Amino acid sequence: MDEDRAEQVVIGRALSLAVALTIGLYLGGAMFPIVGALVGMAAIAPGVYLRFQTSLWWPVTAMVLIVVALLFLFFRTPSPVAVYFFEFGLSSLVVDELLRRRRVGTELFFGAAGITTLLLIILLCAVSQSRGVSPMVLTEQFLKANIGAVMSLYENAGIDPAQLQSLREAAEGVAVWAGTVFPTLLYVAFFGIQSLGFGAALFFYRRRRGEAPALVQDAVPFSHLQLPSFLVWGLIVSLAGEMFFAPSGVLHILLLNSAGILLFAYLIQGLAIIQFAFEAFAVGRVQRFFFFFFFIAFQFLFILPVLLGIFDIWFDFRRRIVRRQRALENPWKDRKD
Repeated sequence: MDEDRAEQVVIGRALSLAVALTIGLYLGGAMFPIVGALVGMAAIAPGVYLRFQTSLWWPVTAMVLIVVALLFLFFRTPSPVAVYFFEFGLSSLVVDELLRRRRVGTELFFGAAGITTLLLIILLCAVSQSRGVSPMVLTEQFLKANIGAVMSLYENAGIDPAQLQSLREAAEGVAVWAGTVFPTLLYVAFFGIQSLGFGAALFFYRRRRGEAPALVQDAVPFSHLQLPSFLVWGLIVSLAGEMFFAPSGVLHILLLNSAGILLFAYLIQGLAIIQFAFEAFAVGRVQRFFFFFFFIAFQFLFILPVLLGIFDIWFDFRRRIVRRQRALENPWKDRKD
């Protein structure tokens, strides 16, 4: 009984800190362009850190509800609060539930991004039906409302009006295009937000405690990520349907976004294979940094890890990497054999 009471006291303090940090990260991300936005993407990190500290079901849920209430009291308008909840609050709840169920490793981010994307699309379809407009039109309106909320925060922060106008025009053009591939963009965005927040929470937990949380100690390393082999047939069917049949309407959106999400998944697997090679050949951090910087500078090169992830089904690149590593360590063994 005393242990439970002591844990509740500790969690109460941790909950207060998590609420303050979440609000700080969200407001900082909204008010400061570029750098602030990158920091703000870690707004789910306090909730993940809170989950690392307890096995109780309610702390993260309470954190999200308190943050929503405080943000509404601060802004007196629902738009910024909705931006927080649908971008970060929902992610916090889904990631927390999967962590509580011991779903850890890279599959956590694939699953959490899929669940949050599906929930938001279901909500989008329900709202669009009630308003008598298509989901694509409502998506465009949602993106423009999101842009408007962010722009109002930038304006209150004193950003130059000319810069605001340029950002608004560019963002509204993107909103029109993004209506078609919204599910893919949503999935990629949630995957990035959730993996970044989880990584930040894990980093600070290890720095403070000197060890990984008990939740993730048995997680499969990222470099060993292996997608189910049957997914490649979904990719083949989606791409073939788009290229040879040129569908329209709902089928076009379904095939296009299925292909987009699966290509992103194989990109992640390709990066995992590259990470495996780095670990096998003991490549230093500086070399790894320049390698990925080269890919970021020339984005078209990301097609290479995508192909690496797809063809790993047939070639098993990690097994070939291990063979090459052993051959380099024992060059005379192969000659004797």
